[in-house]
Order: sequence, then C-alpha cells, then structure tokens
Amino acid sequence: MFFANARIRSVAAAVLMLFTATACASNDSVAKIKTPQDIKKIVQKKSRYTPEEREVEQRRRMGVIERANTVFTLLGGEMALQKGDAGTALATYMVTLERTKDPVVAERALEMAVSLNAFEPAEMIYQKWRQIEPVPGEAQKRMGWVRNLMMGRADKSLKGLDEILSRAEEEHAKQIFLLLSQAAVQQPDLAAKGASQVHKAAQKYPDMPEASIADAIYSAQSGSDRHAVSALQNLAKLDSEILPPTALTLRLVAQRNPEILSRFFRDTDSKKLSSVWQELEIATLIANKQQDKAYKRLHELLADNPNADLYIQAAYLAGSRREDISVVNGYLEKAYRTGTDEQKSRAAVIGAMGYGDKREFKKAERWVNRITSPEYVFDKAVLKASLQAEQGNGKAALAEARKAQKLPEQQGRFFGSSDLQRAYLFALSKHGNAQEVLSELNALAAKAAKKPDADKLLPDILYQRALVYADLLHQPDKAIADLRRYLKLNPNSAAGMNALGYTMLISRQSGISDTDEAFKLIQTAYNLDPESPAINDSMGWAYYRKGDAQTALPYLQYAFGRYPDSEVAAHLGEVLWQLGQKEEAKKVWFDSLAKGGDVAVLKKTMRRFGVALPVSKPAKKPAK
Repeated sequence: MFFANARIRSVAAAVLMLFTATACASNDSVAKIKTPQDIKKIVQKKSRYTPEEREVEQRRRMGVIERANTVFTLLGGEMALQKGDAGTALATYMVTLERTKDPVVAERALEMAVSLNAFEPAEMIYQKWRQIEPVPGEAQKRMGWVRNLMMGRADKSLKGLDEILSRAEEEHAKQIFLLLSQAAVQQPDLAAKGASQVHKAAQKYPDMPEASIADAIYSAQSGSDRHAVSALQNLAKLDSEILPPTALTLRLVAQRNPEILSRFFRDTDSKKLSSVWQELEIATLIANKQQDKAYKRLHELLADNPNADLYIQAAYLAGSRREDISVVNGYLEKAYRTGTDEQKSRAAVIGAMGYGDKREFKKAERWVNRITSPEYVFDKAVLKASLQAEQGNGKAALAEARKAQKLPEQQGRFFGSSDLQRAYLFALSKHGNAQEVLSELNALAAKAAKKPDADKLLPDILYQRALVYADLLHQPDKAIADLRRYLKLNPNSAAGMNALGYTMLISRQSGISDTDEAFKLIQTAYNLDPESPAINDSMGWAYYRKGDAQTALPYLQYAFGRYPDSEVAAHLGEVLWQLGQKEEAKKVWFDSLAKGGDVAVLKKTMRRFGVALPVSKPAKKPAK
C-alpha cells in the first residue's frame, strides 16, 4: 500500500520542539533582504521630501532612534526577518541617516546592516559615518571593529576584543557577543583561532547570557568541551526559559558537537534547572537512542516537580515506546489540566496527531478543538484538513486546506507551508470529481515546472496525481509514469519506491505489471525504512501475491498494529481468511468498519468472501 504523503504525523514530532529555532545567517533569510540597489532606490525615492515633511521627519527622528533599539534581535536580526521586511527597515534607517547626519542613527543602521550580512549597504553607511564624524568616537571604533569582523577582515585571533569590550556599555557588549557568535557560524576558522580570547572575555561577564552563548559556541566549535559545558551550565542559570538566542545556541551545539549536550547533562544536576531544561535533557537522551534511561529519568523529575512540559515529554516517550494510546492520552490530559494556554495547545496538537495515527478520528477531532493558543493556529488548520482527508471527506478537507492557505503566517510550531501543500494535494485527491481533480493537478504541475525550484515543488504534485490515476481513474500506467518521474527527482525515497512497487504489484495490465520489479522496489523500500506501516503492508501483500500467505502475515499484522487503515485491514483479513483464521479475519474487518473512514476497498473485499456487511441503521427522525 502507498499512503498519501499528507498522512498525519507521528507524535514523535514533539521532541523537535526544542530545536525549531531559526538557524542564524541562513542563505534563505539573506535572500529575503532587498538588494543594495533596491535600498539605494528606496533612499532616493524617500529623499524627495518637502520642507514641511523634513520638519515632521526631524521631530520623528528621536522616536525612530528609540524604536531602532528593539529591531536588533537573535544574533543581530535573524528573527526580525520573520516579522517584517528587513530590507525596507534598513532603507528607512539609511534615509534617516541622510537627513539627520546623526552618529546614533549611523550606529543603528550599521548594526542592522552587518547583522543581516548586507555588506554593501554596511560599507555605504560606514563611509557616510566617517564623513559625519571624521574623528572616530567610541561608537564608530566599536562598530568599525564589528564591521571588519563580520566581513572577514578582522584578525582571526580577535585582537582588540578586550579593548572594545572595556569601552562598551552593557547593551553594546551584549550586541558584540551575539555578533561574535554569528561570525563564528559564518567563518568556521574563526572559532578555532578565537576561542581562547572569547572564553577569557566571557569570564568577565558571568551575569550576561550573551557572553555565555558566545563562549559555548566558540568552545564547542573549537573542541574545548570543558569550557563549552561550563558555559552551558552558566547559561542554564541565567536563562531558565530557553529564549530564542539560547535555543539557537543549543541547536548549533547539537548539530556541530552533540556529545557536548550529553556531557552537559551528565555533569549537571538538572533537578536544580527549570522544567524547560529538564525537558531538553529528556530530548537529548531520546536523540541518543537511550529511551529507557530517558523514561526512568523523566519519572524521577516528575516525582519531584510535576509540570506540563514534562507531562508532554512523557506522552511522547510513551508513544515512542509503543505504549497504549490511553497511556499517552493520560499524560496529555495532565499537561492540559496543569499547563498554560500554549502548553495546553501543544498537548492538544500531539493528542490529535496520536489519535489520527491510530485512525480514531473522533478523538483526534476533540483534541483539535482544544487547540486555542494563537501560536498553533496554522497547526490546527493543517490538522483539520488532514483529518478530513484521511476520512475521505474530500470537499470538507479541501475547504479546510484553502482556509489555511489564507492565513497570514504559513508556519506553525509543528507544520510548515510544505505540510500544508501536501495536505491540500491530499485533500484534492479525495475530492469527488476525479476529472476536475486531475485538471487542477495538471495545472499545478505545469505551473510548478516553470519555476526555478521546480525540483522541490513537483514531487508532491506528481505523487498525488499518481494516487488519483491509481485510485480514482484506474489508470495504473499513468500512475506508474508519474511515480517514475517522482523517483528521478527523489531517487532515495523509500515512499516513492514503495508507491511504485505497490502500484505495479496490483496492476493487471500487461506490460506494466512486473511482479519481480515490484517486489524488488518494495524490498528496497523496506530496507530503507523497515518501520513504515505502509511499506510493511506492501511487503505482506507482495508475499501474499507470490502465494506465501504465512510469510505475509507478520508484515500485515505489524502494519495494522501501527496504522489500522481500512485497506490494511482488508489485506490482513484476506490473509487470515486464507490461512483458515476466518473469525479473526471477520473481527479485523468489522472493527475497521466501525472506525469509519474511506472503507470502499474493505467492503469490496468482504463482499468477495461472502461476508455480509452490517445493515446501516436509519437516522432517527427528530421529534415533532
């Protein structure tokens, strides 16, 4: 069987929550900034003020300067990019600098430019500042040093850092440490040569989280594990909530030197840390595949300090250990009762995904309705669309997906725009009119093919179109053609191999129904992803079609246990029936019917074996 890409995610997504901070200085982010040419145009355009407008602007100048202090965030502006148009903001500062000739405005403008890696505007601002202030003041010296650092012109041993910091006020020192961290990520050789200098400097600021952040990053990247652990210990004391700069730091450390996080928790009494750091400890153990140790540690922490974050983590662990969904739900209910609105909504998202994976849609929908926090509006919308599609309610699913597409923010805590696209395409494939669906998918494919990022956009469209060809239009040859194109774009996709193999396996058309190739494709997919319920279903069905029902049985039992879909139920029941276990087969079929969803394949199988379908009870008429 090949399930749709938009299938509701496993509860395992919960552990990723602590590592979703935006990576600093990413190419994608930089690309969103307006080019220097664009900025020059903005400067020129906005310079054409009347005298009256100039006077108004002069009065607003101090307000602009004051607001500028709030723009600089997470390693010099990365988070600002998510909240607005950084290019226009920078242009505004440059316009203001042109009119005011104010060194304070120059400082803020240069600060923003270097933090965004907008080096050409940075150079324009710096030269203008030199004209305004020919004899450099402390601010110009400091920002000149920072400019050279970010542009790779500074001495790699960070000569002059102590002098710059000694003359900087506290807020400026914080800025320097954050930019130092950003520079280390962009210039890998900087950490090796400058780690000792940054460590010594950070020791002079024991109460400044930004100093510990820089120390941790430089020490981790240079291999100074002891100093990195010490810096993280100090950071944990100073930032109990794991604010965005700290979250990003932890993510970077986990990527570059994951052993440091493990050592940090081995050397640190986490009972003295906040629940957020305790949750991170559990996540780290899980990432290191130490689930039993994580479970034991979690219950120790819960005994001392029960809280919503730990209950959510307990729910994740219980799910990953294949415990009954009722156990997972119990932890989530405790989190919901004791948590903040954000924690309640996070628990509700996980609950909805967990029950969705178990095909218990009514319970999943009840959890979805409990999502109320603004941070999870997008996640809620994607879940609603996915749940409707999973139940075969194409029209309702499509309506929910289109609502989600209209939301101003296309990124949630769990799901992103790519997840919405998959949900939308899946919903589209469940729509009633197959020809209309095909027409829209064809249009989407043609549009995507013309875009520069066609290789990223086309695969999901091809996959869903294959599903329409296979399931709705009964044209396996076209489904197979699309899946072969899909695999050319994603050659290592286990899902793609499984989909192609399964489609070939069930096709009865000569020339495309190559059982040997189908079996090889499914087997390769299984070797890549042996825990996938969809691939296990395909393996079982492949063995059954080869005449080996006994070998098929455990694959199908595994698939049904992890994903009790009606098509899997049809396959498992048929194999049980052929092995003489007819009562067990009927139980699987009837239990699956009771759960609802898209049961057309299941009903067809039951009729083929002469099993009578339950009589639908007529709806009760309302009392007059």
